Amino acid sequence: MMKKNLQWGAVLAACLMLVACSSEKKQVSGKQVKQKQPAVISAMAQAKALNTDNEEIRLTKSIDAKKKLAKKTSFEAMLPTRSDQYTVLFDLNSNGLNNAYKGELTSFAEYLRKNPSKKIHVDGFTCELGSAEYNVALGQRRAYAVAKYLESKGVPSKQIVLVSYGKERPADPSHNELAWMKNRRVEVFF
Repeated sequence: MMKKNLQWGAVLAACLMLVACSSEKKQVSGKQVKQKQPAVISAMAQAKALNTDNEEIRLTKSIDAKKKLAKKTSFEAMLPTRSDQYTVLFDLNSNGLNNAYKGELTSFAEYLRKNPSKKIHVDGFTCELGSAEYNVALGQRRAYAVAKYLESKGVPSKQIVLVSYGKERPADPSHNELAWMKNRRVEVFF
């Protein structure tokens, strides 16, 4: 019981130090400068009787290493491939591009402008409602809407591959409104 009370006391002390040690003032060339010190590191180090400076250095090196790794990870690694394409959904009988998708499409356009040898595939699909001919044409209009948006952001048309599958290849083969909503789409991949 005594051991548990000591543990809770250490936890309480660490919490109190979190609040108290969030910043400290330091003299620099005659002026007092408020220097921020990570409160969590400071409180943990003091509660465990560790050297605060060494703990901060170790944590800072770890954060710097993660930042360098993130910078090395190129945007290309995050581009959608055929197996994990980016999907743009459309309303029934519509080829109007929703504003929610424009941010991602703009970043694809920036990548394509910087990499003129790369191509982007834009495949149009529809739900099962309507005739085969109508759906192929609607799928083409949907794909064309996405392609036109990319072109408006500076992507040459020679970098865009358009295909319309109409109601073939549904994302969800069910026969209900939710499935039809999933199937009214354009898939974008590199």
